[in-house]
Amino acid sequence: MSGTSLAQSASWAACAAAVPLVIVLSLWVTFGDIDRDFVYAAVTLLLLAVLVAGGEWIARAEQPPLIGGLAVSFALAGAGVATVVLLHMAFGSGLTTVLLGAAAVVPALATRWRDYPVLGWLSVGSVVAVLARIAFDPTIVGAEFLSRTPVFNWLLAGYGVPALGFGFAAWQLARTTNGRPRLAMEAGAALFALLCVAMLVRHAMHGGVIDDGRVSLAEQSIYTLIALGAGAILISIDMRSPSSVLRYGSLIVGVVSALAIVGQHFVILNPLFTDESTGRIPVFNLLFLAYLLPAAAAGAVAYYARGKRPKWYSAMLALIGALLAFAYATLSVRRFFKGEFIGLWSGMEQIETYSYSALWLLLGVVLLVIGVRFGSYVLRVASAALIAIAVLKVFLFDMSELEGVLRALSFIGLGAVLIGIGLFYQRLLSRAPRQG
Repeated sequence: MSGTSLAQSASWAACAAAVPLVIVLSLWVTFGDIDRDFVYAAVTLLLLAVLVAGGEWIARAEQPPLIGGLAVSFALAGAGVATVVLLHMAFGSGLTTVLLGAAAVVPALATRWRDYPVLGWLSVGSVVAVLARIAFDPTIVGAEFLSRTPVFNWLLAGYGVPALGFGFAAWQLARTTNGRPRLAMEAGAALFALLCVAMLVRHAMHGGVIDDGRVSLAEQSIYTLIALGAGAILISIDMRSPSSVLRYGSLIVGVVSALAIVGQHFVILNPLFTDESTGRIPVFNLLFLAYLLPAAAAGAVAYYARGKRPKWYSAMLALIGALLAFAYATLSVRRFFKGEFIGLWSGMEQIETYSYSALWLLLGVVLLVIGVRFGSYVLRVASAALIAIAVLKVFLFDMSELEGVLRALSFIGLGAVLIGIGLFYQRLLSRAPRQG
């Protein structure tokens, strides 16, 4: 078939798909029921069947047959648009979102029997349609109809089913076409899985109203743990089924998690600055959730990512974990002296001031031991920095602020720690492997 004939057939196929769709849409908007109209849905279903059959008929007439050229692509793309319109006509907002996500599976499955290039992109079109739908209404069914029941509500189906559908489509495309559509579907599946968990957390923590109030430190802490866990999951999946989406996705999630921790945990939502209640329970309180658990998670992901991701990635997460542990220990001391509310403007007593010096020296030693044990140069540098800060505090602050016994204890403790660190380096650090 000549180039002119191919262009003509593609033009006719595009017109055959677009003109009926425009007519049906115009009639529906003008005369039909915008919320739900089964009559126009039946007409659209008929049009959908005609477009699919027409695409197959064109494909069989191609030379060679069944290559899925431009004319076939236009016909099947029209069928994809008809599917989106049909779902909006026949179903309410909740089922429309769910079924749009599930619809991604159909063209992906079709690649088992036909290798038309357009099929994978039709699955990608489903991702775009669902994203547009939730951008218009993230509550899936409207805020007034969203149940307040935690977890088992429309959010679970509206975000969870598309995540599963996109994941299955990616899995299927990886075994047939394995092109760019597969990467887009993997990205869509990962995105909607994260959105599903995040929206359910938001819903549960705000009494069923997802747009109610600002994000609290407790809520942000859960998001941080989710993001760190998602990064580890993406790394694990990528090691089993290598994919550039999973590889770069895990890096992006890790960087975003680190930025969120620095911005939210350390600055914006820090109870030292907000004077937010840290809870009345001594150990399992807000500080435990917001600092110690994320510190453990960041450290675990950093260790797991070694050798699987660039060195800077593991180093970044290890440093973030160390900073979170430092913040937890420091704020816990503050809470011990001040109680539930630890706002910075409530002042500081001499014994509290001394406690920070002792704590930071101890943490420096602990980081040094861990850094040597796991061969982490980053943790050893963090240890040296923390000890240096503690030394400066002793000489520049404790010397003028502390009196009597506390001043003497501060200098004695500093000397003992520095001597111990010197001996430790002499015996162990020289034998430790220098790993990043």
